[in-house]
Amino acid sequence: MSSMVSANRRTALRLIGLVGTSSLAGCAGLVPPSRPNERPPDSLGTSWSPPVGEWRFPRGDVRNTARSRPTLRSRPTATWQHRQDAAATEDVVSGDVVAATNEMVVTATARDDRVVLYAYDAADGTQRWRQQIEFSRGRHYPQFGGLVDGTIYLTDTRTDVVAVDVSDGAVRWRVNLHERLGETVPDRFLTGSGRSADWFSLLPLATPNTVYIQSSYGIHGLAPEDGSEQWRIYLGNRNGDSHVLEDLGGLAVSADRVWASYGGPTPAVFTIEMFDGSPSIDRATAPLDLPGRPVVTSDGDVSIARRVVWSTDARETLAFGVAGGAGVTWQFPGLASSGAAAFSSLATDGERMFICEGHEQQELFVVYALRASTGGIEWIVRDSLSDRDVATASPAEFRLCHPVVAGDTLVVGYGIGPDQEPGHGELIALSTSDGRERWRTDLSIAPRNVAVTADRLYVGGQQSEILAFDTD
Repeated sequence: MSSMVSANRRTALRLIGLVGTSSLAGCAGLVPPSRPNERPPDSLGTSWSPPVGEWRFPRGDVRNTARSRPTLRSRPTATWQHRQDAAATEDVVSGDVVAATNEMVVTATARDDRVVLYAYDAADGTQRWRQQIEFSRGRHYPQFGGLVDGTIYLTDTRTDVVAVDVSDGAVRWRVNLHERLGETVPDRFLTGSGRSADWFSLLPLATPNTVYIQSSYGIHGLAPEDGSEQWRIYLGNRNGDSHVLEDLGGLAVSADRVWASYGGPTPAVFTIEMFDGSPSIDRATAPLDLPGRPVVTSDGDVSIARRVVWSTDARETLAFGVAGGAGVTWQFPGLASSGAAAFSSLATDGERMFICEGHEQQELFVVYALRASTGGIEWIVRDSLSDRDVATASPAEFRLCHPVVAGDTLVVGYGIGPDQEPGHGELIALSTSDGRERWRTDLSIAPRNVAVTADRLYVGGQQSEILAFDTD
């Protein structure tokens, strides 16, 4: 009986996927052979993972786990630091650790109309190359899709997808996907509506065989060799009505699924699979306004936290979980109702989800460990900031670092970063099993993100700084 129900469900899902496609593009026979096919390949996703001990994606891997296998049980030792001079950083938006291998680390600095990539030698911080990529219009912080097979992929979030050779920083190809879609996709998907009026967005996630791109239309598969669009899947169909998708949250990929989160027109997370050569699309309504990137757990389910890093309004949900295509299975409120708070992204060790909050009223830094399957609290660490030089009441200066998992150690952090100054902060290492503190270290910068490789730890700062540490 259960196999019959499963088969019927798959049939229904295939029909949903096909209706969403045909409502826009017509039947497959009407699509000229020279144009990208609306139907994707036989399978989606990948079982590929980055090499052990390397940090190839901004969130660790294609599953956004923010996890590395090497552990960090003892305090690391600072070895080198870089920061651009004040004149060069006057219009800096922020800095990121884009990717880190055992030989080099790549960082990014975004400015009004361009992004500058830097590659540094892992051992001594010597600059290997610098590449400046111009953007066409306005201030757009770039989004990075990972380092795969020697290429770094990024978008300007608006129109272009760019591939950069990690060996020397040369641009391998650059594709204006907005223009190419204009030939086959209705104009409303390229100009937006509602909150996202005139704002077409692109978020990337690369794998060895496909560069996945999320847009206001849905999911696109680009060829890694030249950026040509191979296929696309429309995700906006609901109850027979077609919608323009808004407020892109991000993508995650597993061996046989792709997840995509959106904030509008209704907050949702989509699960896309393939059955018999056709896409099946599950849609779960998200219990928060701006869902962030899906984080895949060891069971192949996902959890999502709020995308914002600072908020002054109370919310009933800080993070939620989705099991397969079954919809939302748990919601976690955190302490958001207690007043202004800064929120971090999620990290996972496969069994637990970790998330941080910073609170103004209590002057607290709080770390939660949640059971990934249920959202139940396993442990909480509350760290008082009342006796430290940290202004939790200042959203312009106080920031939380994105948490990461290194083996059986959780690394979290916070800092204060005044405008145009490196600021200061702190990293704290906790046991993933019980939250016991293992070490903490002061930072000469306000931390934004952390990357962990086989023998080094990198901290990206709020004002384009980077700190490198040796680990045991």
